[in-house]
Amino acid sequence: DSHRVIIKSPFLFNLRGPTIVTRTTSPSIRIDILIRDFKHTHTFLVFNCNIWRGTMGPRGLLVVVLVATLSTIRAEEACSNHGSIVDGKCVCNTPLPVDDSPGRVGDNCAIRVHPLTLDGKDVQETCEKGHACNAVTPNEPVCFSADITDLASSAFHLNLLLTSNEVGANVVMQGLLTNFTFTRNPTTDATVAVPQAYPNSDVSYSFATHISQGSPSTQLKLTRRQLGYGVYTGLYLCVSTNVTTSISLRAAKHACPFDLFSNGTLQLCSGRSSSTACPNGMCTCTAPYAPPPNWVVTPGLGFEDCSSSLMQLQPSIILTVPELAPGGWVFYRVEVPESTGRELHVWAAAEEATTGSLVLYLRHQQLPGDAADQHDLASDSAASPFPSSWWQDQSVHLILRRTELFFQTGTWYLGVHNRGAGPVSFSIDSALHDCPNNCSGRGACDATTGKCTCSQPTAPVSADCSIAIHELELDKEVVMEPRPFIFDELVLRDVRDKLRVSGATRLKLDVSFTTTDPEPAGLPAWVNGRPLVIAAPSLEAALNRTAAGSDGVAHPLHPQGTVESLALSTHGVSYSMNIGPWTVGDDGSLRVVVWNPLSSPLRQMGYRLAVLLETECPGACSGHGTCNTTTGECACEAPYTGADCSEDSSGRVCTEGTNRSIRREGVRGVCWVPCRADGRSFDDESCDVLQCDGPVEGHGQLRRKGTEIDCVEDLCLPGNYTVVDPSGDFLCTRRCACPPDGSACSMEDACLSGTKQCLNGLRMAADGTNCVSADLCVEGSLRRADDVEGGATFSLCQCTAAGDPGSCSFSESNDVVSCMPGYERQGSTSTIKLSDGSSVVVGGTCGRPPPCRRGVSGGMVFFYCMLSIFLAAGLVVGGKYGVLWYEQYRYGKSIFGQGYVSWPLLGIRGNAASGTDDW
Repeated sequence: DSHRVIIKSPFLFNLRGPTIVTRTTSPSIRIDILIRDFKHTHTFLVFNCNIWRGTMGPRGLLVVVLVATLSTIRAEEACSNHGSIVDGKCVCNTPLPVDDSPGRVGDNCAIRVHPLTLDGKDVQETCEKGHACNAVTPNEPVCFSADITDLASSAFHLNLLLTSNEVGANVVMQGLLTNFTFTRNPTTDATVAVPQAYPNSDVSYSFATHISQGSPSTQLKLTRRQLGYGVYTGLYLCVSTNVTTSISLRAAKHACPFDLFSNGTLQLCSGRSSSTACPNGMCTCTAPYAPPPNWVVTPGLGFEDCSSSLMQLQPSIILTVPELAPGGWVFYRVEVPESTGRELHVWAAAEEATTGSLVLYLRHQQLPGDAADQHDLASDSAASPFPSSWWQDQSVHLILRRTELFFQTGTWYLGVHNRGAGPVSFSIDSALHDCPNNCSGRGACDATTGKCTCSQPTAPVSADCSIAIHELELDKEVVMEPRPFIFDELVLRDVRDKLRVSGATRLKLDVSFTTTDPEPAGLPAWVNGRPLVIAAPSLEAALNRTAAGSDGVAHPLHPQGTVESLALSTHGVSYSMNIGPWTVGDDGSLRVVVWNPLSSPLRQMGYRLAVLLETECPGACSGHGTCNTTTGECACEAPYTGADCSEDSSGRVCTEGTNRSIRREGVRGVCWVPCRADGRSFDDESCDVLQCDGPVEGHGQLRRKGTEIDCVEDLCLPGNYTVVDPSGDFLCTRRCACPPDGSACSMEDACLSGTKQCLNGLRMAADGTNCVSADLCVEGSLRRADDVEGGATFSLCQCTAAGDPGSCSFSESNDVVSCMPGYERQGSTSTIKLSDGSSVVVGGTCGRPPPCRRGVSGGMVFFYCMLSIFLAAGLVVGGKYGVLWYEQYRYGKSIFGQGYVSWPLLGIRGNAASGTDDW
């Protein structure tokens, strides 16, 4: 009668009792009991009552059978109606797609899982009927699953191509390697795939990639090695985004390395292989994309997919590479003869390198790599992110000298590697010289001694005649046409006398520069280097060096310790600077040094330079006098004196607003300190402007630490780098972090989440941190141990944690018994439950089965055995009495009157007459 009974109880209880008998005209009854506060959930205990009508009269007797079903409301809601709560967490019912329905994964089983085929098709092409598989929103990520079993045998490479259709969307794709276990449903006879692990907050992803506004598409190439050498059979890809977007995701596998295009087609081996067969996953490349025949295979050099080339580099023959992709390599063969050439010079000049960065590596008889043990010599750009002048225009060079301990004649291989984030186009050339730098084209080379005789005056510190000395005259412009050079020294002699005769106390330097660069506005924006003009009392002060290198050649670095310097920022623009008397050397001469960081032969530099007497009043009379524009002389106000009224006769030594440089060894830089307000001294304790040292022995280029009076050396450039762990067990992406206080940038020790990839055949453990041996057993597998009578024993692989291969090992006891045909397991057995829920029977021995038991139950065995006994007894008794009847018939004897014993049936028949038994 629709009555409701409310039972209030905070505890779990059992409903027990006899069968309920009732009289009713209703065909069925439903009883709903609401149990409140049962483990803090609302639980319905629903009784579905089936009623059978009896035959005990008109109304009949109805027997009500109660069948109870327990369901948890909050569990269903928490798991999005696609899972159940186990130990406080959701266990998803269908973590993989089933028929035309997506699977569900995640902490709340709310993330859709769609199928991903490995045939190059877009996910929307293979999507379940009536579903949109390519839509991703900030609050609704989407996952895809794929079977990668074939990667254990037929395929070596897997490519993933992800594209976003929304400009400005940041899309992240994470991959989870797992195992799919295939089981058969005995009810439907259907094969069901069950993942060992699926995406949620408890798993560690195996790899990750992303796309952004700057790169709306990315292609991730994975090898069998990176995928665990077949250890994993399943793959999940989960995509999340910051804005609503639609994506295109394609995946393909092949035995050969390949590129996957947006239309789903594959280009094998960069289109440069002689066939589609790739033994061990490496292409059979054709020249010039094939490695040398004696190559000791070094992974990552580009010959696996024919993306690298190997060509001959002839001296003085310039070769051009139109584009070298980020991370790409180009190789050259260089011959060093036995008799000629003390130095091999190699240079690569960048024609376009907006975000690229070139490095040169040289190795004897083998292709070089970027690891420390994979090359004999590297360009300076390999050692530091801020190398010497060659880096300033993304051009690099190296010199192989016979004086090097590792020098050998014969075949050398040169590798050009782009370690930047963008492509680089460049030209490359080489030369063999008997003298340093071939005497810079300014002298004669003695091939016997290897020394230069310079044809024009050069600085003593440059044994290679590289620093030419040019005479400079007042009021006369020097014009140098564009040419390759690093330093020019211009000497203005007898400056003090000229200043004294003219009455002027200052000089004015006017300078401009030009280049052969085709850019109409001058140098491209990606070229960082700019010429520098230095006025100094000596060349050593300008070069910040007092002696040449050990080879007798000057190796100037970024000049420091200068008195006056002027950077020329813009091509073709005239710049000026005033030069005071403190720039004049002890010999009365002024030295002007022009430093050219544009050392690329493609980008030659010229300049126009003149030193003029300052005809205006020097220093505008320092603000302490009146200027006579006719004579250029100042009428100073007391107590100031001097040509520029900068000297205070009351004891002032400097004018407010002027600066001087002071070397700070502890800071590793030069401080420019100002004149104090009273003009009596410079404020040597301050450091308004700090100029840090350039690269010298022991450190690279320094920079100022934020606003502090300190210089630091960055160990890396900001960004992410793929590095191999010192253990060699794995590689991962680590971030080069630059502290907010301006401290030196350095590589973080920790790997970025989801970027660790195991090497050397290892595989990632379930904790996502450790790389474990790929030889670990699979739970439930057996390993033969001993031979026993009638069979063998096996060790069982068991795991202490479900889904963690690192926790799996074979048991020390050999408990699993397998019997040969003709034997069966006997004795006591037990069942071991594995972490995945399955069971294995252990124990027992192998023995012969009883004669009558094969193939029948115990009851039937007993029946057949008894039947056999009775049949045998019947034959014996019937046969015996048949014989006795025959004797009576033939001889007239009575079978009961002769003393015969009739029991036992199968016994010895006694003869009353004591005659011989004729039985």
